[in-house]
Amino acid sequence: MSARPALPPRRRVPPPPPPAHAPVPVEAPTPTGIAARIASLQLDQTVRAPPPPPRRNVARKERDPELLKALARRPPPPPCHDFAHIDAHAAGFPRHTIRSIPQLASDLTAPFASQTEKARAIFYWLHCNITYDVDAFFSGNLRPATAASTLQSGLAVCDGYAGMFAELAECAGLQAHKVTGHGKGFGYQALDPDTPVPAQSSNHAWNCVLLDGEWRLLDACWGAGALMGQAYTQRFAPVWFTSTPAEFGRRHFPTDSSYQLIPPEDGGPVSWEDYILAPEEPTVYGDFHTLQFLQDLLQPATHTLQSGQWVSFQLFKQCEHISRAEADNYVYFINTPDDTKTPLEVNEQGGWSADIYMPRGTSGDVSLNYVTKIDGRDAKGLSAQAFKNSIGRKSMAWGGMCKWTLI
Repeated sequence: MSARPALPPRRRVPPPPPPAHAPVPVEAPTPTGIAARIASLQLDQTVRAPPPPPRRNVARKERDPELLKALARRPPPPPCHDFAHIDAHAAGFPRHTIRSIPQLASDLTAPFASQTEKARAIFYWLHCNITYDVDAFFSGNLRPATAASTLQSGLAVCDGYAGMFAELAECAGLQAHKVTGHGKGFGYQALDPDTPVPAQSSNHAWNCVLLDGEWRLLDACWGAGALMGQAYTQRFAPVWFTSTPAEFGRRHFPTDSSYQLIPPEDGGPVSWEDYILAPEEPTVYGDFHTLQFLQDLLQPATHTLQSGQWVSFQLFKQCEHISRAEADNYVYFINTPDDTKTPLEVNEQGGWSADIYMPRGTSGDVSLNYVTKIDGRDAKGLSAQAFKNSIGRKSMAWGGMCKWTLI
């Protein structure tokens, strides 16, 4: 067992490694932080009466090139890794065979050289072997947990997941901290904009880990599964291993703001008021992350869309190294309340987009989907034009990626 690294004095988490050059001064963030700056990339949705005007005539705001550059120059997140072999290795140590935490840490991480790979093995093992303690959560009978007690019972709530991750990580020679704060998890509903700012509260726990020179935020509890009503579903959510600090921070607010890790070019630390009063976001499903898309730049960024306007839909892969070639992707399309299906096209900014007019007076769900099968065959590599030609002529199946509400 490796000796645990000494922690910095008088600060629960050391600052991220300094940049190679002096930071360039950046404009102060707006009162609502990075989310508002990203939202400003949307079209200027001027109200127009139907029939819709020609698409080419729609007025636009110029894209914010500095924001896109800032997002692009961030270190690529772990999605560029292929974690399949690591996950397969971690799945080979069932909980009932484990005798001690140090031995488990060694077994999980010894084959891997990088800190990111070691952390991933621990993260995936927790998904496979620890179940959310539904009875304790709903009864309120929450007791302090240690890594040893969690290993013995196989049950934990968020504090147990975070505590066990930190213990295993430190046994493996990683610097890891358990972070407490507020999480927009089970039962959370966005507040009305006119609601007074509630007092800051804490209801969740996660981790901050130094991985290959970069501090990262991980949520092993949400990564392992989710509560669906009164039942727990074991469902791996890798987004909580690969999120950027800005993406992670939309649903996590640490009691100690130094754990936000949001750099100045992304708006810096977010205030409690901006976090808790942030507008409701689109409903994002697991396939959005499985297909390796970045929620930071998903547009529109708010849950509610107004009818009688043009709306710009945009999505980008998590990393520039992920292929955008037609052969490696599915057709991604928007489905509107009148059942019109409009495919997104590859754009000059490196993602996919479509401008769609929402007729005045229409309402209902607007969804982003992808074609999974066409005539019973895998639809990967299907072209947008072939998709259009096949609507109503060939059988198709699709999966959901995210959803908005049109009013």
